[in-house]
Amino acid sequence: MKEIYDLLKPECVFLDVPGEDKYEIIHHIIARMSCQPGVADLSVFEQEVVRREQEIPTGLQMGAALPHARSRVVSEIVMAFARLRTGVDFGAGDKEPARLIFLFGVPNDQINDYLKLVAKLCRLLKSGSFRRKLLSAKTSVEIVELMKEA
Repeated sequence: MKEIYDLLKPECVFLDVPGEDKYEIIHHIIARMSCQPGVADLSVFEQEVVRREQEIPTGLQMGAALPHARSRVVSEIVMAFARLRTGVDFGAGDKEPARLIFLFGVPNDQINDYLKLVAKLCRLLKSGSFRRKLLSAKTSVEIVELMKEA
């Protein structure tokens, strides 16, 4: 199984992304995910992520969100990260707007691997110092390095 840092490429890390709502943010991220060859059709993938988000919001507590979709157009687990300029409501239980967005695409036959990755990511996000480092990183390479060190 791949680790989070194996999935996250600097060209799929987007810093200080503007946006008014979660659907605009999802579109912004997926429109730039050509860095992920594991997605055969970005348009279909975006529709699936939006549909999933409409069914069950993916906001976590502490200013993070994990929009995702299981998809037939995804051949391997893919991931992108966006840090938002200002927080956006992703439906978190604590009502805190999300600024740290981890977007995943998951093939239908790799759900267990995905769940293990998300569990690790959630453990990392519980650390206030880790979240602060993500919020203060200056470059996409620095974000990837933070994931490797974690």
